[in-house]
Amino acid sequence: MDRKHSKLLEMSEDIYAEPDMTKKVKFNRGEMKERIVDIYVSADTLRDGETSTKREETADTAPNNGPGDQHSVHFQWWKRISGVAAVCLGLLCVLLLAGIIGLSVQYVSKNSSAERDKLQNSYNNLTKERDQLQNSYNNLTRERDQLQTSYNNLTKERDQLQTSNNNLTRERDQLQTDRDFLSGRLTNCKQTCPEGWQKFESSWYFLSETTEKTWEKSRKDCLERGADLVIINSDKEQEFLFNLKKAVWIGLTDSVKEGTWKWVDGTPLTTGYWYDKQPDNAGPTQNEDCAEIRNDQLPLKAWNDLSCDSKLNWICEKAL
Repeated sequence: MDRKHSKLLEMSEDIYAEPDMTKKVKFNRGEMKERIVDIYVSADTLRDGETSTKREETADTAPNNGPGDQHSVHFQWWKRISGVAAVCLGLLCVLLLAGIIGLSVQYVSKNSSAERDKLQNSYNNLTKERDQLQNSYNNLTRERDQLQTSYNNLTKERDQLQTSNNNLTRERDQLQTDRDFLSGRLTNCKQTCPEGWQKFESSWYFLSETTEKTWEKSRKDCLERGADLVIINSDKEQEFLFNLKKAVWIGLTDSVKEGTWKWVDGTPLTTGYWYDKQPDNAGPTQNEDCAEIRNDQLPLKAWNDLSCDSKLNWICEKAL
């Protein structure tokens, strides 16, 4: 019994000893429960040991009192029950504390989850706004590039128009000079040109009204007059000659190379006024190398190829 008592005293001293607050000890919940149960069981055992020791000492020194001893036993039994109740109360407190801690952890976890969701929503909204701003920036960049391209194109067009304006100004000045020059020549020509010549635009025209000659002799006559067989350069000139109402030679031939029509100044034909199916190089000789204006066709479809040996009236042209 002395050994058991000594052990209980040591445990009691350990329980009530002043704790060392400098040491950091970590317990989990299971260890805490076991330690509390050990504390209360040890305290109860200590009290039971002290009570048993005192009862033994009393039994050794005092006589047996009969019913009084039974009352002491009941009292000791009641104290044991109280110790068990204290242990249960301690366990209940531990469980309550664990429940509070669990609820606290759950509450913090819920709040953390809610805050995390809020932060996630905020992040998503900011991401959408960033994407919208990026799209707006891209659109503005494209519009800027389009405007820059339009500006560059307008600048090029302006420069081209400026160049065209300068060219037209030079041409106008040149035409003004030419007009003045031609006006002077016209004045002189009015004084020197013989009778029988007609003026149209910038040329004088001579029509042989009674005499008919071959193409070669007609040209020779024009050259002797300081002119040449007529060269037609426009619809208006063609209509003017057609309205003279004569079948006449013009200064057009393919005598050098069949099918290649050239004017008497050597320039190739670019615009022709042939009537249907002409030139056809037909006729008795099948050698129709000279061109005439017929007066029985349409104004702009009046040319015909004819043998150069045929005899027609002719038209000479002299440039002013």
